[in-house]
Amino acid sequence: MKNQIIIHASGKQTRIALLENGELAQLFIESDENQRTVGNIYLAKVHKVMSGIRAAFIDMGTPKDAFLHFSDAGDHLKEYVQMLNGRDAIHKNVRNELKKTDFNQISNYEKQNWAGKILNPGQKLLVQIVKEPIGSKGPRISTDITVAGRFLVLIPMGDYVAVSRKINNYKERRRLKNVVSSMVPDGFGVIIRTVAKGKDEQAIEDDMRDVLKKWERILERLETANPPELLYKDLDMTESLVRDLFAKQYDRVLVDDPEMHKKIKSYVSQVAPQMLPNVELYKGREHIFDFMKVAKDVDSIFSPRVRMPSGGYLIFEQTEAMYVVDVNSGPYAAKEKQEDNSLKTNLEAAREVAKQLRLRDIGGIIVVDFIDLRNDKNRKKIYDELKKEFKKDPAKTNVIGMSDFGLVQITRQRIRPSVVNSVSKVCPTCGGSGSVVTKNTIIADLDAWLSKFRTTTDYRAVDIYINPYLKAYLEKGFLSIRRKWMWQYWLKITFVADDTISLNEYKATIAGSDIDITDVVMQEKDVDELIKNENSDLEDLDERPNRGDLDYYQKNNGSSSGRQKRDSRKPRPSQSGSKSKYYKSDS
Repeated sequence: MKNQIIIHASGKQTRIALLENGELAQLFIESDENQRTVGNIYLAKVHKVMSGIRAAFIDMGTPKDAFLHFSDAGDHLKEYVQMLNGRDAIHKNVRNELKKTDFNQISNYEKQNWAGKILNPGQKLLVQIVKEPIGSKGPRISTDITVAGRFLVLIPMGDYVAVSRKINNYKERRRLKNVVSSMVPDGFGVIIRTVAKGKDEQAIEDDMRDVLKKWERILERLETANPPELLYKDLDMTESLVRDLFAKQYDRVLVDDPEMHKKIKSYVSQVAPQMLPNVELYKGREHIFDFMKVAKDVDSIFSPRVRMPSGGYLIFEQTEAMYVVDVNSGPYAAKEKQEDNSLKTNLEAAREVAKQLRLRDIGGIIVVDFIDLRNDKNRKKIYDELKKEFKKDPAKTNVIGMSDFGLVQITRQRIRPSVVNSVSKVCPTCGGSGSVVTKNTIIADLDAWLSKFRTTTDYRAVDIYINPYLKAYLEKGFLSIRRKWMWQYWLKITFVADDTISLNEYKATIAGSDIDITDVVMQEKDVDELIKNENSDLEDLDERPNRGDLDYYQKNNGSSSGRQKRDSRKPRPSQSGSKSKYYKSDS
């Protein structure tokens, strides 16, 4: 299977990996503190109108006011404002001017001017989140309300049928337009999604009923709602990815959690029952990302340093205004034919930069410092390689050719916070100059480490050195996370509090020893070989030749306790619904 959705559910955090042609293309992380909000519909209140910047700030009950740019106000702003606040919510003079204006004949700039006149502080407003809050900025919202289904997107107060341009077959576009036009109720518009291509009339009709019922429920809640209030919550991240990608671009979903598997199957049975056999539960003992050979790519996302096959590496650094990526040559630096070697490293770096920007979901301005090239043709090759790789990225990107200093400027559409930022918080100790990953993230990392330790070694007891705060959390209560892991992996796990270890780090040793096996296990190297080498080093110390100017004596209280013994303990024995009142055929 070429494209797959791999889901790892670990406690309170879910990691969703998108694989394209067997390689990791994107990673999404969902947790209590990092939930998807795009598509949610609120009854909100206008807090401040700032015509100078052509925007309004809207109180939605979120930590930061939402940002409504007048370009997102929509053609039906007047109707929504009067529906929620009454006819007199808009000043009489503005109402009279609006009657003389044909919105189909004026420019977008003039429409934005009207938004500034219609909106006033204190008005109720129906809004929908179109972009997640990023950093210190609140969510970006729109008053163009849409309700997404599997094949259709319903537009209340719309008056048109639109077809996705990605459906490039003219006959299919015309067929879909005719099918949908015959069933869409008056007062609604519809966008036909790409995934509707080839679907029969009955499937589209069922989806139409579904989105109309969703809109009815929103109106029912609106009757008794007081701003700010959430009226409609869109699908969570997992379900939305299944809805938008499964059966269209991806042909398999593999999940390692029985409850999540049941939930996804229930959803798929409603929207695409023919795809049910392709929703599979992973039952292996190995971590699901290890099984799919993407664990190393997942780990690379959270590291500022990314190694390339040739030996070169990239360094990712974030500043207030942009991301900076430095390309380092590694072993190629000292070889002959410097221009050719630099070109080879830069081409490899171009592919890796495009991959990492998508994996990390980095948006905004990115500056890449490539290794200097003298030949203009070689610089053009780097630019062409970047353009080719970015064609795989669904986010909009723009690349400016390499400067004389080897710098390439890239802009990438920012849709949500980057993966690293979404699972990290500002460090309270350093006041924001550094960051520490969230509690759920380090727990997920520990879970992955224990899974790999269990499946790659014969040892059944391990000591893990962690921050005291994390230790207290993992051991809290009778059914603690530590106890659950011990039962899940049949391991004796001992947490050791260590003040010198930060919250985003841990160190593991074989029970009773002091040999650090953390990286050895993650790299799938032989733990016994490591212990053997450590013991050999101790023996070498014992066999050093005596210095002639010293007399040596054997200590009577000496012991061989410093030597590491293999843990001899063995593992335990294994043991479709009502019709909509808006739908034409229902009346």
